[in-house]
Amino acid sequence: MESLGTHFDRESIGVSPRQGTVPADDSAGNRPEDRIVVGLDGSFGSALALRWAAREAAELGVTLDVVAVWTEADPERPTLDRRPDAPLSVARERLEHALASLVRAPIPPERIVATPLHGTAGEVLVARARNARLLVLGTSGIECPTIPGSTGVYCLRHSTAPVVFVPAPDA
Repeated sequence: MESLGTHFDRESIGVSPRQGTVPADDSAGNRPEDRIVVGLDGSFGSALALRWAAREAAELGVTLDVVAVWTEADPERPTLDRRPDAPLSVARERLEHALASLVRAPIPPERIVATPLHGTAGEVLVARARNARLLVLGTSGIECPTIPGSTGVYCLRHSTAPVVFVPAPDA
């Protein structure tokens, strides 16, 4: 699997990203275990997971691998944006917003990789986290702020990397 990725080093974060092709299973660092993968879906829970994963990556001196998974729009579901590239555009916007929030972090990770990947969220995250130090996800947060959603449950069952759930605070 191959994807477009954006790489940032601490010196250039938020300034001039380098665009390139990133292999899905060895995207960051010289050793795959030297990275923390975090899934980003635009929810409040995933924003909390991103902050937690960024702090952990900075403390451990490992790469933060931020992933936004996208699929084609379902033709049966109504949508405001009918462009064929709309789901990919949304994934890219989520990543840009996430990276902008990391610029304000007191100590950002040494290296950040941000990648929109196509597929089913659970399967893509499990594949991406193969040999990673951690896979970090937010919880669903709306009805039960401490319980993982279906993607989180899938990852918990299938991931070979340890899975960390960052719960949303109680309402």
